[in-house]
Amino acid sequence: MNQQTEDEKEYPHWNRVYVTVIIYTIATLVGLWLFSRMFQ
Repeated sequence: MNQQTEDEKEYPHWNRVYVTVIIYTIATLVGLWLFSRMFQ
């Protein structure tokens, strides 16, 4: 239990990093999908 709280204090920004990466990935996929739809 102490190890977990130490890790959370040491890396408090990882959750934000993961969420940002997921959002950028979804936005990129949607952008590419819309881009490909233009040429259909």
